[in-house]
Amino acid sequence: MPAPVLDTVRQILARDSRLGHDPSASIDDLMDLLYYGEFGILEQVASGPHGDVVNLVGSKGPPGVGGGLWLMSCTATSALPFPSRWASTGGDCFAARVDESAGCLYGLGAASEKVDFALKLLAASAVRAETLKKPVVVVAMFGNEASATGTPTVLAGADTPDAVLLGAPTNLELWTDHPGCVALRLGIAREVRYRRMPPSRGFFKVVVEGASAHAQCQSLGVDALELTLTTLTAWRAHGDVRVLAIECGEAPNRVPGRAELLIATSDDELPPLPAGVSVEPLPDGAVIPFPVDDLADAWLTARDAGVAAVRDALEAEGNIVGARPRRAVHTGGLSSDRDAMRGTLTFWTGPGCDHRAVVERFAHAASAALTGREGLSLDIQMLQDRPAFRGAEGAGALMPAARRALRAAGLPAVAGAGCLTTDAGITGGRDIPTLVFGPGRGDTHLYRDDECTPLLQLDAAYRFYCELIRAWCT
Repeated sequence: MPAPVLDTVRQILARDSRLGHDPSASIDDLMDLLYYGEFGILEQVASGPHGDVVNLVGSKGPPGVGGGLWLMSCTATSALPFPSRWASTGGDCFAARVDESAGCLYGLGAASEKVDFALKLLAASAVRAETLKKPVVVVAMFGNEASATGTPTVLAGADTPDAVLLGAPTNLELWTDHPGCVALRLGIAREVRYRRMPPSRGFFKVVVEGASAHAQCQSLGVDALELTLTTLTAWRAHGDVRVLAIECGEAPNRVPGRAELLIATSDDELPPLPAGVSVEPLPDGAVIPFPVDDLADAWLTARDAGVAAVRDALEAEGNIVGARPRRAVHTGGLSSDRDAMRGTLTFWTGPGCDHRAVVERFAHAASAALTGREGLSLDIQMLQDRPAFRGAEGAGALMPAARRALRAAGLPAVAGAGCLTTDAGITGGRDIPTLVFGPGRGDTHLYRDDECTPLLQLDAAYRFYCELIRAWCT
């Protein structure tokens, strides 16, 4: 891989593209690269739950010719993982560093599609526009696996692609199969009315430290929400413990790595603390919210009832094909806000699963579980709806072209299935030949403070993109 390519990748990783943070510096860098790469540029902006969502589309090729090869990636890196020490980059997650002895690039986003998009853009930039017989289009969508992306919007504003290559850390394999997912935000609110603070002697801030990981790699993380619930149950065996506030979780598809709670107790001191749990008394004069135990209990009751109602649909025979996810259901987090409790859930699905039916059954069961609890209202918001991908039969001419490009780049032409979810089910569902490919060793290296990708994989992916663009578009 040419040295300027690696330098550019490190420059892009140095920009903060976390959801909820100002992406303007990252967008400016990508716009500059598109401009100097001779691309026509389209910027799409839409409002999202984390602020404005920006999609960048760069196209180059002969005038008046549609279709072509689309190279698409999501480029946001979501929230920081826990723990977040970043020893590999000197404590700064944005100071991407090459470790020659390990042969890896380290930094926040190093194992994500953010790097993958940079390689695609630079590979397409290396091809002169006058040599192209078909367009090559690069698309950066400011989302990630856990948040809705702009694929339908991007497709609606352009000619239908001849073929689409979507990014994911596939370990340099071509994915023709992966699960779909439905992510929900379940919220429960109570009537605002006069409440009395129950008598308490101790008021504490509790920090529960786990370890982030991808939800499909549960064993690599420590679920801070589960540890929180277990700890509260143990403490309540020794006395009254009331939860005043809770904040836990980073994204629907992650093992929650950290939780913060405010609690009130009937004793001045708490029982022995388990590993990973720390406590400090609240200072005199601190603002104390009213307890939310009723909301937490209602939320967990509604969640459990809803999950029980849809589990058979997730485990139906038609859903157990191809890349079966290790986990079918995951709770990504839970947070309170005075008189409301909200949490996220993700359901991983297969091609035999009706997403609308899953959501309706979940909502009906969750609502029924709260019958008899006065003053509570339930709200369900869909955060993500991505169908499963089965593209082996619909890849058309893209599959042999991709295999030839892999061999030309010195890589084995391996095709298989993955457990991460992309928008390939959307493009494949529109009969667009689609494959998933990218550098990175998969879900085991995501959402960790030692995130990295081997340099050899970056070099191989760059060469593959160059070969595929030449074969398809020149």
